[in-house]
Amino acid sequence: MDFHQQDIRQFLLESIPYRFKQLSPLVFEDFIRYLFEVDGYDLPAADKAVESKGLIRAQKDDTSLVIMPLRSNPDEIIGEDMIEKAILSRELLETDQSWIITTASFSPEARLLAEESDIELWDWEALYLALCQLFFQGKTHLEYLDQHPMPLSTKESEPELRLKVKWQAAEGVGTEWYNLGVTVTNPTDRNIYLHLELPALIDHRRNQVMADQWVDGEFVSGMLYAGASIRTNALFSVARLGDRPPGGRVVVTCHERIEVPVTYHLEARLKGEACYVVTYCYSTDSKEYLIMTAYRDQVLADTIPGRMLIKAYYFISPHLVHWATNNKYIDIILRKTADLVIPSLMRRAAFRIKSNLL
Repeated sequence: MDFHQQDIRQFLLESIPYRFKQLSPLVFEDFIRYLFEVDGYDLPAADKAVESKGLIRAQKDDTSLVIMPLRSNPDEIIGEDMIEKAILSRELLETDQSWIITTASFSPEARLLAEESDIELWDWEALYLALCQLFFQGKTHLEYLDQHPMPLSTKESEPELRLKVKWQAAEGVGTEWYNLGVTVTNPTDRNIYLHLELPALIDHRRNQVMADQWVDGEFVSGMLYAGASIRTNALFSVARLGDRPPGGRVVVTCHERIEVPVTYHLEARLKGEACYVVTYCYSTDSKEYLIMTAYRDQVLADTIPGRMLIKAYYFISPHLVHWATNNKYIDIILRKTADLVIPSLMRRAAFRIKSNLL
């Protein structure tokens, strides 16, 4: 993401309330690089070995430094392990100083070790203060906005863009997350520069839950060309959503970067994920899908042992499907096992569902 071509104040006004949570760690690193350039630092040509470690080299006058940007969740506490990495980075790169810049905070132990080791720490408060000094004339972003109103965005009742969403397994995503696949399509004949906000899920009970973060390295902002689609992934905490990902509708707010910014609120229906294995082997249009999901919702979900079984299933089955997708032998075994087991389960499920209805 090239921040030199951004309306940086507009970007900050949109991003500060979320502590840059909508940015991937790599894009946040680009932003910190831009921040030091604006502050008069020289940044040498990108070094792939340094970049791969999430570090930035900078030089100002006779002082060299290495910067470790950490785009973290607001409630995260950075510990001593990161201070030790900063010490090691300074030694390996032979710089005068080593800095850690984060959107979170530091533990007391980390601060003590940093002070003893002469490591510069910027928590969210320090970063925010620096942003206010550089871009808002020393005022808070809200005070600046009051005195310098930005052009009002327009709200499209019929967005030109199209949205599709689906719960799906994704490589590298831990079992503590549900992964929401997001596809945005541009059916127009013009290129659109977009910035996506995190999706909001409104379930069947009308509870609204915001996604926790984007998957690292995924599309968050950039050019969406005419007739093209982008696919990205957002993560929802299992602890917040419960034993299985729910259905409902998803709203993704996105901003088009033009002279007068345009905001789109894209909406799509979302099916609650049924049975990973049943969906994989038979599809969501099959009788197997209909019966097994009804059994889950009408029978198993009503008892403590049933809910424990559902939880265990959703812990194991995404991994089975992922392995089967990437290995034809596992795929064959999984499908043959399903053909042997599912019919028997369906007969029992149909009987139990009927019994519950009587």
